[in-house]
Amino acid sequence: MGEENRPVMAVKKANETYEYLPENYEEEILMSRRKSKTGRESAGGQKLNINSLMDILTIMLVFLLKSYATDPINITPGPDLDIPKSTSLLQPAATVTITVAKSSIVVDNEPVSVVKDGKVEASQKRGGEDAYFIIPLNKALVEAVEKKRRLEAINPTVKFDGVATIVMDKETPYRLLTEVMYTAGQAEFSNFKFATISAAG
Repeated sequence: MGEENRPVMAVKKANETYEYLPENYEEEILMSRRKSKTGRESAGGQKLNINSLMDILTIMLVFLLKSYATDPINITPGPDLDIPKSTSLLQPAATVTITVAKSSIVVDNEPVSVVKDGKVEASQKRGGEDAYFIIPLNKALVEAVEKKRRLEAINPTVKFDGVATIVMDKETPYRLLTEVMYTAGQAEFSNFKFATISAAG
């Protein structure tokens, strides 16, 4: 075969464009990546300013504290608790409160012992039915004293002076009252105040 009949292979790359890359192209890419990473870190690591939040919480706390009753003792008479009346004008103090109702003995709004027919069950006393020491009442009062001691350690204005306020039904038997006071005395309470409802006006 002659040369004129040989197939000719033409290599042609159509529509191709070549972009000129500068010599420091790789360095520019690395620098741009570092800048973007640094920007993300600074945005993510920014500290939250909580001063305004703390101010709001402080204001809310003040309003919540003011919403509570100003009287240190809140007494709610009912069928189970008929409180005697008095003409005394003395204001109650903030102390541990022992409430002796017809059906229960309560320390700071927490029921601790059951009362039936003016008596505490023998199983709740140390020494049997004729004993004066009421076990669950003493336990609750000891815990109340320990709480006061802890508060006293961190707050000098809180002092435990051994005073308890007794709120009792006017038909409470003298024997039950004596047992309550004896048990409280074993828990370091040496002074007692009796809460009454004012009969003035």
